[in-house]
Amino acid sequence: MRIDILPIGQFDENSYVLHDRGHVLLIDPGRHPALIMKKIDKDETADAVVLTHGHCDHTGAADDIAEAYDCPIFLHPQDWILVQKNPYGRSYEQPIYRPLSELKEGKQTIGSFKVEIIHTPGHTAGSILLRYRDVLFTGDTLFAGDIGRTDLFSGSEEQMIDSLKMIASMTDDLTIYPGHGPQSTLQQEKKTNPYLAQYL
Repeated sequence: MRIDILPIGQFDENSYVLHDRGHVLLIDPGRHPALIMKKIDKDETADAVVLTHGHCDHTGAADDIAEAYDCPIFLHPQDWILVQKNPYGRSYEQPIYRPLSELKEGKQTIGSFKVEIIHTPGHTAGSILLRYRDVLFTGDTLFAGDIGRTDLFSGSEEQMIDSLKMIASMTDDLTIYPGHGPQSTLQQEKKTNPYLAQYL
């Protein structure tokens, strides 16, 4: 298993390329699809684009990458409203034009990857964590030393608290890859992240 990390765009959003056994998941490709696709070897298969939530700094390259590799885009259905046009011809964030596939709570097979989807509303209603083996992609729910904001559309401080309580109960031996900033471990965050430690 190998993980490429590409801090991209105005907000240094972490776009991830997860490689394993000749297959790839593209997690939160925020901008610059050509730069991200350079990380995929010619003999690898891009199985899917997976979005931890629907904000445009995490989704901006999803359409281009999915089209280039003819692969699906997965997003929790509670965040579809963010990327689909409403009757007024607008979306709350940058629209995604290709069909969306549903991320479901619990174990899910995406291409050749057997992952676990953990629904963590708070930053947005459809925010998720993606677990693969001992790795946890946390999007904008949990950062190293911080958490995501809850004052944007569909955010909720109350739901974030519930999500943090659930994360605090998870096993320590997970490496976390957040949507912004450096990687960490769940054990470290339980010790030093004040937003998480209070729920232990």
